[in-house]
Amino acid sequence: MKEKRIFNRVPVFNDGQIDKQVERQVRFLKAVHPQLEDSHWNEGRIELRPVKRDSNLKDYLRSYGSWHLGEKDVAELKKFLNAINGKGVDLYFSAFAFDYSMDVYKKDGTRYEKGKVNIENALFTSILAADFDGITAEEFQREKQRLLDIGIETIDIFSGHGWQSIILLNHRVSDKEILKKFTTLMLMKGFRVDSAIVDAARVLRMPYSFNTKALDKKTKYYDSINPQIIATTDHCWTERRYHVAEVFERLNGLPDVIKQNKALTDINLKAIYTEPLADTKKRTEKKVKQDIEIVEIKQIDVENLKTVYKMLDFERLPMAIQKILAGTQERLRNKVMFFIIPFLRNKLGLDIKSIIEIMTIWGERCTPILDADEIKKEVNRIYGLGFQGKHGVYTQELFQAYGYLDFDQYKIEDEIKITNSFFDDFADLPDASIRIFLSMKLAAELGEVKEFSKKDIQRFANMSERTVERNIKVLVAKKYVSKRRSNRRNGEAYVYYPTPYFSTGEGFSSFGNALVDKMLKELTDGEMKLYCYLRRKSGNQEESFWASQKHIADQIGKTQQGISLLTDNLDKKGFVKKITEDDGKVKRNRYDLKF
Repeated sequence: MKEKRIFNRVPVFNDGQIDKQVERQVRFLKAVHPQLEDSHWNEGRIELRPVKRDSNLKDYLRSYGSWHLGEKDVAELKKFLNAINGKGVDLYFSAFAFDYSMDVYKKDGTRYEKGKVNIENALFTSILAADFDGITAEEFQREKQRLLDIGIETIDIFSGHGWQSIILLNHRVSDKEILKKFTTLMLMKGFRVDSAIVDAARVLRMPYSFNTKALDKKTKYYDSINPQIIATTDHCWTERRYHVAEVFERLNGLPDVIKQNKALTDINLKAIYTEPLADTKKRTEKKVKQDIEIVEIKQIDVENLKTVYKMLDFERLPMAIQKILAGTQERLRNKVMFFIIPFLRNKLGLDIKSIIEIMTIWGERCTPILDADEIKKEVNRIYGLGFQGKHGVYTQELFQAYGYLDFDQYKIEDEIKITNSFFDDFADLPDASIRIFLSMKLAAELGEVKEFSKKDIQRFANMSERTVERNIKVLVAKKYVSKRRSNRRNGEAYVYYPTPYFSTGEGFSSFGNALVDKMLKELTDGEMKLYCYLRRKSGNQEESFWASQKHIADQIGKTQQGISLLTDNLDKKGFVKKITEDDGKVKRNRYDLKF
């Protein structure tokens, strides 16, 4: 262990020392947030948060934030560190990258502060973190050795009054409860970690700064006579990265340790022992019985399930989802339904008809078999609750039965995803804006360009400069496209890019790259708008869609006569088969989608 460096006042760095501090912090930030090395700056912002400990310090301190640690960003970091140089300030970094553009509000109606990570705007993390607080160096070394024994290396930061161990991941985890799951598992295995590291809004002690809690009257470390200002630095470094499932599997290989972390208070003791001993024993036996009832699913017949769930790309689903769809034991059914129905709706963007079909098949594979009418009733009920997240709660019981669930694992290749709110806005979006948006999404998906100049948009959308200027404003106003200032020496005031993150509360629709390319080449702007709407309303399935021309006209901002003409054109071009049926009372149109 490195020697602890203690001062009686916050050291003031000279310019050379600040440069060294910047160099070390940049190295650390790129390790824990590898997206900062990417060439595209809009992958998710990180925050360095200064927390005042000295009550005499009246300056307002704004957080430092960055999407990409380029030359200018590093220069801004140096300015930021100079601003807190020699002051009684603690420095923390965000464990999660977040969406800076999102304006979100707390339950009490107040707005979250701009530029700070919170539970709503958090996007993803590339680390797992554990705090070992209030233990000696020798005790921490024993905790670390347990991780080394199972092949897990960590970056270890001395935080001033303990240690912080960081496991680097080789991928992004968007599960906002991953820190809670990791902390829970570490506690189960007997590690002496701080139970407070549980949420995506967590900020962690920044190394190469100072712990100045001794200046804060609100902390137990306060000392008005001889405050201990402690330098924070790394005590162990590693470049090794892991998949999160690998970390959980290795930890699960350790025996569970039942450990009472906090002594019971008199009130707690009284509450426990007011219950008769016989009842306590009965309740304990019941709990043990319930725990035994959870069966861990280890193997499933994937080939058979692929055939059964032909409406899904089954092999691309995370293994835990595959195991769930193989059938669920009786005790876990309700938990599974509250988890999987929002997953199918919001993560995969499926319509209710497809979800009912999938859940009916699932019900047939449960023991005992679930009634199809009851399944349909439950799907309608849970679907109607309108869960906003990408999935329901993946509970500890589900984790025990089906293992760790990597929510980032399901990747749809060769498709673009479009939030369903985009289609809901069709009545207000000009036809040409649909072509612009789809051409930008396709070019970005194919990796041709991530940030578009107006000339790029003209080229990909095959439009005039004036048409692009008029329609890009609408997409920016609706927040489907974002913009940022460009290098004016290139003759462009702004560059544009499809907004990378959107709420999945309304679900999304997937369009194959080949289909989008075909639409851009063969359809007019109005035809493309109508076909996209039909695809969205059919649930992305190649099947029939029924609707009156008046209803469609109202939904996409057209006249009924215009819809009649456009559907005729789509029929001629082979995109739909338009069928008019007359039952003697009213004529109805049916549209069979061909792509």
